[in-house]
Amino acid sequence: MSDSILRVMTFNLLTATKKRRSHPWRLRKRNIARIFERMQPDVVGTQEANYKQLRELAELLPDYDFVGEGNLGPGHADDEGNWYCAIFYRRDRVRPAAGERPGDVMWLSPTPEVPASQYHLGTRPRLVTWHTFEMVDSGRQFVFGTTHLEAVNHWHRRRSARQLRDYVNRKVQEMGPHVPVFLTGDFNAGAGSREIRAMVAENEADASFYDAWAESQSGTDAGRAKAGTFRGLGLRDRVGHRLLGPRRIDYVFFRPRLTIRTINRVDYDDMEHREAALPSDHYPVLAEFALAG
Repeated sequence: MSDSILRVMTFNLLTATKKRRSHPWRLRKRNIARIFERMQPDVVGTQEANYKQLRELAELLPDYDFVGEGNLGPGHADDEGNWYCAIFYRRDRVRPAAGERPGDVMWLSPTPEVPASQYHLGTRPRLVTWHTFEMVDSGRQFVFGTTHLEAVNHWHRRRSARQLRDYVNRKVQEMGPHVPVFLTGDFNAGAGSREIRAMVAENEADASFYDAWAESQSGTDAGRAKAGTFRGLGLRDRVGHRLLGPRRIDYVFFRPRLTIRTINRVDYDDMEHREAALPSDHYPVLAEFALAG
């Protein structure tokens, strides 16, 4: 694969404490690993898995390492309820940038430096993890983040979106406008919501930011038909899907404007025969970008 091509994926892995009996992690993790092996992403922003899940997945993926932090903060690695925003990266293609710190971790709260802090009336602490990587062959740097926004309180999500844009602005000022910045995640909000519109709003105060799906194919029939990323697992989710319709809540944002060679929702068609082993209640999204010179 050309070093100027970067394959970026976002994937909510579904915490092992949910669907524990109907869709056990011990079955799901193998199909998640198969998706990595088949799609060969270079860098993957994951959400919701706890540390034990991440370690077990990493054992199945010898070509990948991961970095990240859990929403309950340091010292809670063994807590099943500590949901990580973790980044997997393929070692032969991507590595942490030379001299890079462990990464930037921000809690989406009025006190972003305080572990496990959150906005009022949030369902749980939320965070974003950022890391600067470089392409192995060329040394070309890029910034990559992954996040998981509040599930219920839209005000919480809007405040979080503002924090995320502010960080991107600071990175652009620090590293220059030509260094690519990617943000993946489960935003728990549809493309027409105020919080997602805020992520891509064009104004003089913010560095431009783009939604890869919307930029590539949202206006086509194929794009609309395959837009939903929340799949759900089990009867309750199927009922909700029928009532609410397809929901695109998982995103790949990027800047500056890059060529999107392909972007696809990764379906589970060849796995549907074994319901208990389906990878997650979300579909991953994989985008392939051409990085300019």
